[in-house]
Amino acid sequence: MIYREFVRKNYDKVRSLKPNKRFAALSLLYKKEKIKEHAKTHSKQHMNHMKNFMDGGDTFNQAHLKALDMD
Repeated sequence: MIYREFVRKNYDKVRSLKPNKRFAALSLLYKKEKIKEHAKTHSKQHMNHMKNFMDGGDTFNQAHLKALDMD
C-alpha cells in the first residue's frame, strides 16, 4: 500500500492528536502494517532478524537485505 493511501484510510485514527504528533503516529502505524504484510511471505526467523536490525537503526529495506544474507 502506498503511504498516501494509508494516510487517507487511517487519518481518523490520529485526528484527535496534536498536529506535531500525527505524523509520528501515522508513520508508526504504517511501519507496523508494512511489517505485518511482509511477514506473510517470510519466516519468523527472518522477521526477528529484521526487527533486531531495525531496532539498531536500519531502515526497513536495509534490515530486509541484511536478514536475507543471514537466512
